[in-house]
Amino acid sequence: MKLIARLTLLITGIVLLAHYLPAGYWLVADKSQRAPFIFYSCVSNQFLFNRVINGELSHTDSHGKVYEREEFESLLPLDNYLQLYKDRRMPKEINGVAVTPEKLRRDRINLRIKPVVLDSPAVALYPLIESDSGRVRLEMPGDFMRFGRGVEFIDVKSNAVIAGKSAQFTAAFATAKFVFPVKLVGGNPSTLKPYDEGYFLVDSQNSIFQLRLVRGEPELKRLTDLVAPDKQPLWAGLKPLYLHVQEQDNHEVRFIIVEESGRTHLVVGADYQLVALPLEHYNPTTTALSVRGDMLNRLVAINGEAQVEAVVLTRDYQLVDRYAETLPARKDRLAGKLAGIIFPFTLEFESETSGYVGFHLDFGRPAALWLNGGLLAALIGWLLVRKQSLVHRVPELLAVAVGGVFGFLLVLLMPQAE
Repeated sequence: MKLIARLTLLITGIVLLAHYLPAGYWLVADKSQRAPFIFYSCVSNQFLFNRVINGELSHTDSHGKVYEREEFESLLPLDNYLQLYKDRRMPKEINGVAVTPEKLRRDRINLRIKPVVLDSPAVALYPLIESDSGRVRLEMPGDFMRFGRGVEFIDVKSNAVIAGKSAQFTAAFATAKFVFPVKLVGGNPSTLKPYDEGYFLVDSQNSIFQLRLVRGEPELKRLTDLVAPDKQPLWAGLKPLYLHVQEQDNHEVRFIIVEESGRTHLVVGADYQLVALPLEHYNPTTTALSVRGDMLNRLVAINGEAQVEAVVLTRDYQLVDRYAETLPARKDRLAGKLAGIIFPFTLEFESETSGYVGFHLDFGRPAALWLNGGLLAALIGWLLVRKQSLVHRVPELLAVAVGGVFGFLLVLLMPQAE
């Protein structure tokens, strides 16, 4: 019994130290370089950046020139128009295009995809909002939709299946030749948006459909049937991993398709134009993506621990310019290399790419095994000097052999076994 209790205490101690000791180390040692926030100036036609240097916010360009705040804002009038209008510094036209507050507001796009949305499990219940109710504001329905071998609607109060509505939608899916099961669902289940796109669904044949509720009736459309014949092979070759829907005031971007390969496409306009984003370093599982647009350009940027990249596109999505910058990853800096040697493994309960608690192990460098061996040899030598039996100290020896510095600290701090 004492042996079991001691083993339990050692294992619990190693788990806790593997989490808290590296966390404390990084709290002191982490001097990471924060990724810059990227802009594109329609005035000087160059990339501009907000950078944090030595704890201070700095406004720079790609050549390292530092700008005062007011000058920086003037180079980005479409991003800072509220301030420029207040200061009466807002130009009346830019590059021959007339500027009005309404046009500035209407033409803005702000779309974001974070890795957490791909890594976190979703509750497979979807409110299907009425897209054309005649009301000013969208309203949340009193039921939820779910998919299995077919489609069902669940009443939120009674938790009962609504047979009539389920049969109505099942017939619509059969008419549209949708092949169950549903592989992917993309939607924005919120009423805080200017209009409702419904849901984009991927069936078992990788065909993408759009489902909307229009005046109480289901509207299900296969997108390949709506695009030009010469574009259908592009749609047929897609292998979607994630569909992102985020309705914007200008109705320009319908949704975003992230493929299994990491290739990303915008679906644009009433004719569902497929626009491939010319990104070279986008990894949807580790990198955040943003699409920001104004009345002149579209800026697509990615932000990861070790890489930032941005491309500027015209309003018709032709490439204007690109920028890429490599940042020193935490594990490749001096503090990271030292941590990889000191700690044989690190245990995190939360992942940067998931909103859920779990166990996430990150193993150290091979040199950590040498440190484990050195600590084990030191412990054996210490026990022999004190003429203690190695057989009775097997749990402690195993703790040091596996846990390295974690096990060694536990042996020093724990009372000796009788």
